[in-house]
Amino acid sequence: MIEVTVSEARERLADLLGRVEYGKELVTIVKRGKPVAVLLSMEDYQFMEDAENAFWVKELEKMRAEPGYDPTDTVPHDQVWADLRKVDAAE
Repeated sequence: MIEVTVSEARERLADLLGRVEYGKELVTIVKRGKPVAVLLSMEDYQFMEDAENAFWVKELEKMRAEPGYDPTDTVPHDQVWADLRKVDAAE
């Protein structure tokens, strides 16, 4: 994995994109010493998206298999976000 500052990324963008696309490398962009972004190939990104989608399909299948599952049951938008914040804070 390559690590570059924001300034370096700006100066070397074409080179870094080539290394990501053809060299299959990941590039971490650092700002004030902290990682803020990652450049990765579309192939790697698609792999991650597919893995995440597969995870959620399995979670949905588990939920549907639970006794008492009601497909018409709804959860208010605010409650979903509140629950996600709780999970995020616990991690």
